[in-house]
Amino acid sequence: RATTARSRQSTSPTMPPVQDRSLADGAVVIADPLSEAAATRYASVTLGELLSSGGDTRLFLKDGVNKYFCPPFPVPGAISRGSCTSSPPTKLGYDNAKKVWDLIATRAESPAVVETEMAAVRARLAAALALPEGTAVVLAASGTDAEYVPLAVARELHPSCRITSLLAAAEEVGSGCTEACAGAYFDPSVPYSSEKRVKGAKMSGFEAVDLVSVPARAADGSVVDTAAAIAMASASAAAEGGDRAWVVRRVVGTKTGFATTLPGDSGAAAATMPSADKVFTVVDACQVRIAPSEVRAHLAEGSMVLITGSKFMQGAAFSGAVLVPAALVTRLQAGAAVAVPLPSGFGDYFSRFDLPETLAHWRHQLHAEANLGLLLRWHTALPLIERVCPMADEARATHTSHWASSVADLVRATPNLEVLSTDCGIVSISCKRAGGEGYYNADELKKVHKWMASNMSGQEGVRACASSSTPIFIGQPVKITADKAVLRIAIGAQLLLELADGTYSAAEDRAAVDKLSWAVASFDALA
Repeated sequence: RATTARSRQSTSPTMPPVQDRSLADGAVVIADPLSEAAATRYASVTLGELLSSGGDTRLFLKDGVNKYFCPPFPVPGAISRGSCTSSPPTKLGYDNAKKVWDLIATRAESPAVVETEMAAVRARLAAALALPEGTAVVLAASGTDAEYVPLAVARELHPSCRITSLLAAAEEVGSGCTEACAGAYFDPSVPYSSEKRVKGAKMSGFEAVDLVSVPARAADGSVVDTAAAIAMASASAAAEGGDRAWVVRRVVGTKTGFATTLPGDSGAAAATMPSADKVFTVVDACQVRIAPSEVRAHLAEGSMVLITGSKFMQGAAFSGAVLVPAALVTRLQAGAAVAVPLPSGFGDYFSRFDLPETLAHWRHQLHAEANLGLLLRWHTALPLIERVCPMADEARATHTSHWASSVADLVRATPNLEVLSTDCGIVSISCKRAGGEGYYNADELKKVHKWMASNMSGQEGVRACASSSTPIFIGQPVKITADKAVLRIAIGAQLLLELADGTYSAAEDRAAVDKLSWAVASFDALA
């Protein structure tokens, strides 16, 4: 497919590679001859700028921070409890990405180098998760970008069918999923073009995708029975008739940590679902709050699994991947010779370097552009992934449960805060108005979220708070009802490792709860 009409950075040819090198926590690097063009192009580019490139507007920096008030570098003295939304990279991850960049900077325009580096990321992910042989790992600029892959799979294997795309817990999954799961652009900015796109406009080739969106919660804040809602949607579609394929999503870890269900899980109306070969199940595990054994179990069931390196694993925002089970890869390969072309906009989100050789017929349709930002963001996550994944499932679950219980106890002892839930190591906290009359809503808590990440010392008209000057990164607000939202304090990979090796300090969580209580109590003065 021609890509000359796109505004893209060119990838310059170089001489063949001459030597292999490796780093314990870095990339497998090919030492190419020095590229003067690359040296000039990247001489003044900082690692932080690179980490903030190759994605959508959520990555764009304003006053040095992204949409979620996180900078693309470690913050000394800060407390990171926002792994359910976004985190600054850890020092371990950032230093690792810097080592990798220092090794490849002058060769960053070499296709051979980019190919090797992206393949090494996929191989390390597969090894850390002990993925079954034949699993394809497709890299994506975020978990939201990853949603286009299951739609493309369904479209290729059933080109004559309309596709019903079922999105579960719509308000508690990744930003932009409503558009992406409908086969539409979710943001004006895309990873591989400087040209703006129209948010909500269908990507050419995905016109036959029909979205069915299941809300996360009812009006009273209770969690919706997703299995029942999906069964009703499938029964309605069956009544309409027509040949359909289905992309059905199961969310394992929403923004507040609960998991959704499918009709087969509860036995509700399972017979209304169409034949198995036309149903593609996608497990949204983007929070990565499940053990590798659970990832493998979902793949064994034939589900595609979405993961990220930028939630629980605390890599720089954002990085995603789609794990495609071997049986599904085999089906794609078998029909490759007669497969319909990929949607024409697929190259806005994916390069051939993002895909493995096992999907060669997809790679051949895509351009050869490098997303260096994505490559380096994965390198901020890989050291933690490789340290967390070997942990025994029981130990991980025990550490997470004990930590969540201890934080919940701190919250319950604080009069103006209230625990909503503690699922998956995410402590969701309602914030009471002064006098206990109701709760703060999502728009109001956006201000508190910003204050938590900021140095708020020296504010006039408010009581002193020992942790007011400490940047504390927590999860963004989640709407529960029209008048009530929660902020979230979440365990991440670094904290889990501290719990495991005995270096965890409960003082950080006390400081986080104290500052949150102070910010809520001081809302009128600070606002």
